[in-house]
Amino acid sequence: MHRTLRARFFGFALLILLPAAAPANELITPPPAIWRDAPQSETESELDRVSRAYVRLANDARPAVVQIRVVPQSDSKTGLKAQQPQGSRGSGFIIHPDGYILTAQHVVDKAKEIEVRLADLQRVPAKLIAADSQVDLALLKIDTGRALPVLSLGDSDSIRVGELAVVFGYPFGRESSMSLGIISRAGRTYEDSAGYDLIQTDAGAYAGGSGGPLLNPKGHVIGMITMASERGSMGFATPINVIKRIVPRLMTGHKLVWGWLGLQMAEVSLDQAKSLGLSPVKGVLVNSVLPGQSAERSGIRSQDVILSVNDTRVDSPRDVLRMIGGLEAGRVVKLTILRKGQTLQLSVPLGQKPESQKEIEG
Repeated sequence: MHRTLRARFFGFALLILLPAAAPANELITPPPAIWRDAPQSETESELDRVSRAYVRLANDARPAVVQIRVVPQSDSKTGLKAQQPQGSRGSGFIIHPDGYILTAQHVVDKAKEIEVRLADLQRVPAKLIAADSQVDLALLKIDTGRALPVLSLGDSDSIRVGELAVVFGYPFGRESSMSLGIISRAGRTYEDSAGYDLIQTDAGAYAGGSGGPLLNPKGHVIGMITMASERGSMGFATPINVIKRIVPRLMTGHKLVWGWLGLQMAEVSLDQAKSLGLSPVKGVLVNSVLPGQSAERSGIRSQDVILSVNDTRVDSPRDVLRMIGGLEAGRVVKLTILRKGQTLQLSVPLGQKPESQKEIEG
C-alpha cells in the first residue's frame, strides 16, 4: 500500500513540474499588446510634403558642398610648421562645373597648401585664384577631369525676416550636415558699393562651417557663412549679391584697394541732438579727424555731424564704415554734413585704408 501511495505521489509531483520544463522560447514570448505598429496609411499630411521637399533640397545641394583643408605655412625662423590657425578646416561650395569654389578668406589665410574634399570623398589639391580679406571671400580652383555639380546663386536683396533658410557645411571638420532655420536679420547692401551688413540666421553654424552656403527654400545661395556665435545658435553670412559684384573683378587679377576717410565717430546722443537742433535724432558725430587723412584734407572737422553718404542716410558709425569700406580708394563720395546749424555738401576723395591697427586708431 505504501508503495502504491509513493507511486501516486511521484506521478502527481511530475505533473506539477512538467510546465516548468517547457521550451525556453515559450517563456520569453512577449504578450501581443506590448507595442503597436504604425498603420500603413496612404494619406499624406502637409508636413510629409514639406519634409519631402527638404529631402530633395538636401539631395540636390549636398553634392556641391565641399570641405576645405589647409596645410599652414612653416615658421620662417624655426622651420617648424606653424600651428594650424582657427578655421583652417572650413567649408565651401562649387559655383562652376569646371571646379571654381567659393569659401571664406579666413579659412585659407596663410595657407601653404589647400586641399578640397568633395561630397563623394574624393580629395584633390586646390589653387587659390583670388581673395579679399575685407569681404572675407576666396575663390579656389580644382581640376577633376569631370563636370562638377554646382549651386545656383540667388538674390540676397529679396530675402525677408522670417523666411526659411538652410545652412550646409562641415562643422567641426566632420561630415557634411544640414541645418534648418529662419532669416533673423536680412542684412543690407548698398548701391554701387561692396559695403554690407551680415545676414543673420538661427540655422546652426559652427566652427568648420565657415565658407558654407546659406540657401533659401529653392536651394539658391543667398549668402556665405563667415561667422558663428560661440554656441552655434546663430550664423552670419555675407550677402551673395556683394560676392557677385566682386568675383568678376577678382578673376581679372584686379586687386581691390578699399577706401578710408580717417575719422573717429560716435552715435549722436539725445542731449547732443537737442543742442544741435537735430529732431528727430539722426546722423553720426565726428569725434576727431586723423591728421593727414582724406577727411582732414577735404575739410571735415571735429563735431561735424555726417547725415548721409552718397545720399544714403546714416545713423551709426557702422553705417559710415560699411559704406566707405565698400568703395575703392580714389573714389569721390558726397557727404552731407551738419555744422553749427548749417547743412553742407562735401566731395571727399577716399584715401587708402591703412594696414596697421595703430594707424587706423590714429
